[in-house]
This record gives sequence, C-alpha cells and structure tokens, in this order.
Amino acid sequence: MSDTNMSSGTSVYRISPLHGTENFNTWRIQMQDILTDLDLMDYVTGVKKFPPYDIKTDIHTPPKDENGKQPADVITHTTSTVMNEDQKTWSKADRKALSQIRLRVDAHALTHIQSCDTSKAAWDLLTNTFQVQGTVGLIDLRRKFFSHRMADGEDVEEHMRKMRDWFQQINIISPAAITEVDWITTLVASLPDTWDAFTQSIDFNFDFSDTNLLSSKISDLRARILAEAHRRHS
Repeated sequence: MSDTNMSSGTSVYRISPLHGTENFNTWRIQMQDILTDLDLMDYVTGVKKFPPYDIKTDIHTPPKDENGKQPADVITHTTSTVMNEDQKTWSKADRKALSQIRLRVDAHALTHIQSCDTSKAAWDLLTNTFQVQGTVGLIDLRRKFFSHRMADGEDVEEHMRKMRDWFQQINIISPAAITEVDWITTLVASLPDTWDAFTQSIDFNFDFSDTNLLSSKISDLRARILAEAHRRHS
C-alpha cells in the first residue's frame, strides 16, 4: 500500500520500498511517476546526458621565418578539467535522482547499488537484477498467471493486484503477449468454486471491432467482481 503526502510546499512521496523480484514491477511504475513529477526521469533514462567539458581554443602566431614569410597560425584545442556550470547543474540533479532511488529500496536491494555514482547506473542495475527476464522468466510468469486460483476468503483486490502484476510483467518481456480480454477472462476463471453462480452469469462475448466498447465491458466486469466481493463480505 502506498500514499503520497504533500507538505510545506514540498512533495514527499511514500511508497513500499523495493524488496526484490516480487514487487519490482509495482515499485518501478511508482518510481517512474515520482521521478517524472520531480523532472528527474530523463537523468535516469540517460536522455539527459552529462554535458561535455569546455574546450579552450588558442591561436598562436609564430614569428616570420628567415625569408620574411609568415607561417600559418598554430591552433590548439585544450579540454578543460574543471566542471562547468552545465555539468554542475547536471550532477546536482542526477545526484538527487540517485537519492530518490536509494531512499526507496530496502537494505538488501541497496547493497546492489550503493557503489553506483549515477542514477542511470543504479536504475539499470536494479532492473537487470530484479526484473523477470528471458524465456524461463516468461514461462514462469505465464504459469503463475494462467494457473493461479484465488482461495476462499482471500482479499479480492489483492488477488486482482497480483494477477494484474503478472499480466504487466509478461507484457514487458513479450509485448502484447496477453490482451486485456485474456486478463479479464483469466481473472474470472481464477475465482474460487464458491463463485460459480457469479462466473456462470457473465457474458464472455466481446466485440473486438469497437475498442471503446471493449474497454468499457472489461471495466464493467472488473467493477462487477469488486461489487460481488463487497456483497459477500457485507
């Protein structure tokens, strides 16, 4: 569970810290929103790169030669070793982005990025470490998504969150591998046997020619599931 608090004109964001693979996808989405709101996401993605050092150009006019001719000017370019103002501004913003990331991971995840000196390095390392990837990861996620069943008495919203998280992770690894219709039909199929009367009343005829109507029906089915859960617990 996460919340966003704002006080004293400064935005303070509180989300569940990154623990590992099990909550990386949710954490990643929330962090993207936080970093975007703070205008720091471009540093993390590498869109805003470290500015180049200043280059000083010197032109030296040598003396005339023994015949009185003037040799061509000698031009030299020297790269400064002192940070310019653009670099200082970039470094300050990137360090802020790095802090935002480090402050929202637990001690275990922090060990992976404690030596990173840029926000992009930390972000990429966490992604490579905790985001499920590859064929084996995809197979495991699909197995969980399609075979998971909600237990009687289990919180429906938590069950839906879990199913949605698997759905999103699968589509990150293999874009468009599972559709929204797959998501809602699999969600209904995952409900326990005590929900049979409810699930059998659902019309699974979807109109794929009208995306707005399709989206509306999926949202309606999701709302019906939540309403049914509320009815059962009231």
